[in-house]
Amino acid sequence: MPDPYEPPVSTFHKRRFPLVWLVPVVALLAAGWLGWRTLAGRGPMIEISLASAEGIEAGKTKIKHHDIELGTVETVDPSEDLSRVTLHARMNVHAKSHLTEGTRFWVVRPRLSAEGISGLSTLISGSYIEMDPGQGASERHFTALEDPPVISADAPGTHFVLKTGRLGSIIQGAPISFRGIKVGQVLGYQLSDEDGTATVQIFVQKPHDTLVHEGSRFWNASGFTVELGSAGLRMQTESIQAILTGGIAFDVPPGGESGEIAKANSVFELYPNVDKARDALFTRKIPFLLHFQGSLDGLAPGAPVRLQGIQIGNVTDIHLEYDAKTDRETVPVLIDVEPQRVRLLNEPDLKETEFRPHSYATFRRFVQRGLRARLASGSLITGQKLIALDFMPDAPKAEMIETGPIPEIPTVSASDIDSVMQSAKGVLVSVKSAVDGLDGIIRSPELKHAVTALDHTMTNFDAISREAQPQIGPMLAELRAASHSADMALKQAAESLGTVSGALSSDASGGDLAGTLTELRNAAASLHQLTDYLESHPESLIRGKK
Repeated sequence: MPDPYEPPVSTFHKRRFPLVWLVPVVALLAAGWLGWRTLAGRGPMIEISLASAEGIEAGKTKIKHHDIELGTVETVDPSEDLSRVTLHARMNVHAKSHLTEGTRFWVVRPRLSAEGISGLSTLISGSYIEMDPGQGASERHFTALEDPPVISADAPGTHFVLKTGRLGSIIQGAPISFRGIKVGQVLGYQLSDEDGTATVQIFVQKPHDTLVHEGSRFWNASGFTVELGSAGLRMQTESIQAILTGGIAFDVPPGGESGEIAKANSVFELYPNVDKARDALFTRKIPFLLHFQGSLDGLAPGAPVRLQGIQIGNVTDIHLEYDAKTDRETVPVLIDVEPQRVRLLNEPDLKETEFRPHSYATFRRFVQRGLRARLASGSLITGQKLIALDFMPDAPKAEMIETGPIPEIPTVSASDIDSVMQSAKGVLVSVKSAVDGLDGIIRSPELKHAVTALDHTMTNFDAISREAQPQIGPMLAELRAASHSADMALKQAAESLGTVSGALSSDASGGDLAGTLTELRNAAASLHQLTDYLESHPESLIRGKK
């Protein structure tokens, strides 16, 4: 048995983990997981610079792409000089890989542009920021566009650059057309401060971008053009949109070589119209000098130069020269001839350095064969003149003058039609003088007095007619009664004659009585005719018989 005096031995029992601690542990783990998930789902913070914060609200304005939310504007801060505002926006993880140098942002709000009205939905939902992903290195600082881009960054197609000295009415979004069909748009333009030229960026959609070749020519097709020149009245236009917003057209001109398909960002010249684009095929030009006698009224720079009716160049300069040594004034006319417009048969291909000497040699032979320059009428309506180069075998022998820096082609006087036109002008002057003289006669005071006197005479005659009118009626009635009485008397006399015809036939005086009755009958008929005439023409009592 145990010793009652032995002290008790204490034992320690290990206690289990309290279950109540599981609640904060689970809560901590859940909070950590939620925090990690939140941090893992958050995208980067970006900055967007804007000119104005109109319609932007911190914590509310969304950043979208194709109507999918990719971020939210958190703060709106002004710049130090208050000229711009900077938006700090938190993007989500889906947008992280698309925040590159080529990515563009702009504020979507109601706008009226060449393409129509856009952004009407923001009148209810409010403005938002549209994101257009692009290519390039990762970026976190962006400058928003003032206007929406014409095309999205991922649109298939090719960009080209056009150079022009005058932009005209072309605006952003204007159509690019090929043979009347829209195939692209104008992206924008910049003005060079160095030379004053304009650079236009255009975009041609796939698969139409393969229509742009190295030999293609672009021209301004804005609005419509009305031209009254030597070729008559011409009106040219493209689509209705091109009339309202401007436009550009392109094609390979007839006779031109298309070449290879143009590469991206190739540079082309933008011509003012289709005629200038076609003339651009003729790159080789040689100058000539002309001297004419008499007035050059109607001839202006740009006037056509025609060889046997076919245009081969243009007038480039007309000016007045005074020679103090000879005390004479001359008007030299400088023209550019494009020999490429003349097809040379049985001629070898010439190098660039040989082209000009060979062209001058050809025209030297032309002058020896009678080629002369003369002024000709281009339009009878406008009076425009042109330069005509014609072969005149009967012209005096001459040579091309090559003593100066520019060869000179001999000239002759104006053509017969110009002489006819001058004669016609003289006739018109004579007719005008005759008309002026007739106008003077009409306006003379003597004629006015004669017309006034005639008017008074007619007034007096009308008064006399009105006074005689009441007396004409009774007079006609009396004449009619007398005529009727005469008819009755003749009838009675005829009956009496029938009764005593036998007795009077044997008497010598019977013949005289019969003649007397015949004269009475004729007198009655004349009186009857007079009565009928006066009844139809009562005015004859005053004016007389016509």
